[in-house]
Amino acid sequence: MLMHIESKFACTLEFEEHDSRMQRAFRAAGPHWRDTPEAEAIGGHKSVVYLVGKGGSQDAAEAMMRCAAALLKAGGLGVKVESAGVAHAPQAWLDYVETFHLFSSFDALVVYVTGEQAYSCGMHNLGLPDAITDGVGHAGAADLLRTFNRHQFVESPELFDDQTFAEDAEATVYRLRQEPSVDYGEDSPYNNPYGCWRLTSLATRQ
Repeated sequence: MLMHIESKFACTLEFEEHDSRMQRAFRAAGPHWRDTPEAEAIGGHKSVVYLVGKGGSQDAAEAMMRCAAALLKAGGLGVKVESAGVAHAPQAWLDYVETFHLFSSFDALVVYVTGEQAYSCGMHNLGLPDAITDGVGHAGAADLLRTFNRHQFVESPELFDDQTFAEDAEATVYRLRQEPSVDYGEDSPYNNPYGCWRLTSLATRQ
């Protein structure tokens, strides 16, 4: 167990030996820093530590992030968020932990996937539904979902089916409909038990 003495928050620490797949996994989940010396250093790791704990709220997520930061300060080489499929370099993670007042846990724990459908992954870390929309021909789909999810995270609004949402007064209006989250397969840590919100443009809806 790893425990923060003052808050009494605790999580499980699982220690494993060198894993030859780890550098490839970090490169896939952290393309924004894959060509840096920090990413290269992961290939020489001697051990892997998994932190396992209860999420589902901002407080719990940020407590877990502090635990990971403590391991980085003890010599860790990077952090991979298994429940979102994103990896962060050591200093980037420490910066997130230092700026929780700027809602940095939202940026650290949520990713966006684009294609025929654009959708977020990782909002369950914060106890919230993800979001999905039509991604075809919509260059700003990820930005739309990021704005909507940040609205959920910062404002804690009461949302319901057929409510509308727009990024600003001049932007396209979207209708909300709650549905099950993207199915990543049984037991996947990406699955969101809180479901997701589908955003459908009123301009294209039949």
